[in-house]
Amino acid sequence: MSIACVLATLSQGIVLPALSRRTGAPCRAVATRQIVLAKDQNSQIRLAGCLDRRGRVFRTAVRDIVAIQAPLLVHAMTLPDDAPIPLALAALPQASFNYDALGSPFTFCSLGTRYATEHIGGWPSPNGDVTAKMFSVCGMLIPTAGPLSPPVRQIGHLWPHGDFARPSGSHIISFVSQPGFLFAAKYPLELAAKLILRNVGAWGEDWVPIEVAEQTKEFAAKVAEQYRPRTYIPLTADLLDRAAKRPPVDARSLWASGHQPPRQSARIVWRNGRMPSGAPIPLDDPALAQFFKRFRDQ
Repeated sequence: MSIACVLATLSQGIVLPALSRRTGAPCRAVATRQIVLAKDQNSQIRLAGCLDRRGRVFRTAVRDIVAIQAPLLVHAMTLPDDAPIPLALAALPQASFNYDALGSPFTFCSLGTRYATEHIGGWPSPNGDVTAKMFSVCGMLIPTAGPLSPPVRQIGHLWPHGDFARPSGSHIISFVSQPGFLFAAKYPLELAAKLILRNVGAWGEDWVPIEVAEQTKEFAAKVAEQYRPRTYIPLTADLLDRAAKRPPVDARSLWASGHQPPRQSARIVWRNGRMPSGAPIPLDDPALAQFFKRFRDQ
């Protein structure tokens, strides 16, 4: 089956989980304004890769696009098979996992890079250590069965190493006046299963945030009434054709004009229930207590 390679330029930067250029395993988060799409003869469109600020090509850890906000796509062009980007993508190792997302409980979503929010996340290591830190988050996992607009349950926050930490908060009620998620894709079932096993091993079955309460939904609806609603549409061949008729946009100049990737703030890191000074974490800090309960009980 013939596959066309399409380079799409975005109006804002997003962040995507990307694969190692040596092993094909998830290993990094890439801020991008250019995504590489594969379009087959049946007009099925899948995400194949992305370009970072320097123009380097990466395979992505998500493939099946759920929806985007329409203004995100500003230009698209079909590339010949012998163009540098398709050749660079073909030279990269294949993914070390199965991309199949059928039955996956999680959807990956990205905010715009200039709308990154500060969160605390926890990461359990295979040796039993648990690290938590505060950092700027653009990429998130939310339940597949839920909406793309708040209130949403937080399942995971994309860390710089390309995997997902457990969030300290359970829900996002509103992004206030910000545009919210710009891009959403299905998260592969194999990777979702690994995340679940890792978190259950560290924190037990109750690590998953509870369902959003009706009272919370009502409050979120009142907040949403104050701001312009955001709509999501599928990324279709027709949408790409319309984008192809628009003038090209220099993605690198957009990065230089102020649409920068998120800057990592001064990171505060806690390990195994202790603060950077070595003192135990405060017993009344719920954001950290959920990560380090077993260390405090020892």
